[in-house]
Amino acid sequence: MDTNKLIPLLSEMAVFVQVVESGSFSAAATKLGVAPSSISRSIARLEGALEEKLLERTTRQMRLSATGQQVFNLCRDMLSAAKLAVSAAQVDKATVSGSLRVAAPKAWSRQVLMPHILDFSAAYSQVELQLKVADHYIDPIGDEVDVIIHITESPVAGLIAKPLGSCKLVLCASPSYLAQHGELTHPSELTKHNCIRLGEDPKDCIWEFLRHEEKLPIGIRGSFAVNHSELRREAMLRGMGITVLPEFAIRDYIESGEAVELLPEWRLLGRYQGQVVAQYAQSKYIPSQIKIFIEFLQNRLAQLSV
Repeated sequence: MDTNKLIPLLSEMAVFVQVVESGSFSAAATKLGVAPSSISRSIARLEGALEEKLLERTTRQMRLSATGQQVFNLCRDMLSAAKLAVSAAQVDKATVSGSLRVAAPKAWSRQVLMPHILDFSAAYSQVELQLKVADHYIDPIGDEVDVIIHITESPVAGLIAKPLGSCKLVLCASPSYLAQHGELTHPSELTKHNCIRLGEDPKDCIWEFLRHEEKLPIGIRGSFAVNHSELRREAMLRGMGITVLPEFAIRDYIESGEAVELLPEWRLLGRYQGQVVAQYAQSKYIPSQIKIFIEFLQNRLAQLSV
């Protein structure tokens, strides 16, 4: 097939890759923002030009033919090469521009990231910035996100990881609650207190502590549970009980005396702690907007930790 006939098929090949990766015509249409009938016509044109059946479809499922699998692998490589070409064009731009899609945890986005990402957007107005907040894992490839920021003790293997800071869990209560119910001297005493818990999972009723080699799970109970750190913090500040919060959500209140950190000699185990890392796919060409964004955050967050 000569070049003149091949060029019109490049967009059809890209659509073909999206259909296979999305799992259906309708899902591909949603991601590409077109009607399913348009997707169907693109695949039909590609199959007609190649004179091969690429997809075997029934009313309930779709699968690649043997030829379709080979074509898909090559088309996917073609699309990856096209993305590299775009990245190579952007990497040395004097003016930072282009699209930037970032995913980050909800509470961290609201309580830490928000002012910095707004400042970045104002400083680099030619960058088309999209922020996706979610507490579940975001796949930077499948979910079409350029940078994922998460709090983890195990960064995703195979992705470049840039440290932004760290976060630990803090056991805390208000001075008024402690004045009424007494100070804590050991985790086992939590069984006598009203504990404000996350409430997403039965395991949230067990708080696990670690000191040296001693691991101590404590079953807790309480009159209030909510899966939102700011609401748990508000309940704690009102003297309702003892709670566990990410350090970034309570640091300022401890420094002001509105909250008290309890049992600091014990380490709390559990989710939402570890290193705060920004991760992105490995590539020979990293777009300038990704590099500048991460450098911007590293500088800003380093100033906060001083």
